[in-house]
Amino acid sequence: MERTIPKDKDNVTIDVEPSGASKNVARSNSRQLSQARAEETRSRILQCAREAFAAHGFTAANVRDIARAAGTTHSMITYHFGSKDELWRESVRDMFALLQRTVINPAQAELGLSAEDRFRNLLRRYTRYSAEHPEHARITVSETIVGGDRLEWMVEEFVKPGHEASMGQLSFLMDCGALPQMPLPSLFYAMVGMIQLPFVLQKEAKLAMGYDFMSDEAIDAHADAVLNLLMPSRRVTPPS
Repeated sequence: MERTIPKDKDNVTIDVEPSGASKNVARSNSRQLSQARAEETRSRILQCAREAFAAHGFTAANVRDIARAAGTTHSMITYHFGSKDELWRESVRDMFALLQRTVINPAQAELGLSAEDRFRNLLRRYTRYSAEHPEHARITVSETIVGGDRLEWMVEEFVKPGHEASMGQLSFLMDCGALPQMPLPSLFYAMVGMIQLPFVLQKEAKLAMGYDFMSDEAIDAHADAVLNLLMPSRRVTPPS
């Protein structure tokens, strides 16, 4: 940095070294920028990994292809995750964390609503999540077909706790007549299947029926349709 000091009508320019505090601020800013870039790279890798595992399955998914899609290198993926198996597990952790943030956590602000309204809002959020992240259903189906350690880990870590948290709400709504009487597992998987499948088969639906499930209007309409099928006595009327 340069500072000009007037002296006897002449300008004398001297160099001034940055202070210790300035150097510390610069180093801190540099570290924060590096951390932000690393986190952005990591997030991009995880998203590309989920898409690859969803499209090809664990065995056929190629780490070099994932690196290329994420705009990074194979060595960078190895640096962040170590192995392909850990990359898969971390991408699944990130996937369920996203589900928790966008679908489950907002319910904490709705405790003053009725159980039926909380359920409707939850189902709408889950419908939009399923539309925006069809890779979630595809990964689950792929691992269920193959079976083995990865599926067992995913079920124990995420699926089973999520199901257990849902059963009480569904049972209550069934007992009060808001949902039809049936075995809880049948109700749960029928509901999840109705929500997820159109987005998993979105390309087929567009070719076969000319219908775009991915538009905002179609996503909202699909949530209404599922609610009307599950709760026919409390039909939702779409806005005109």
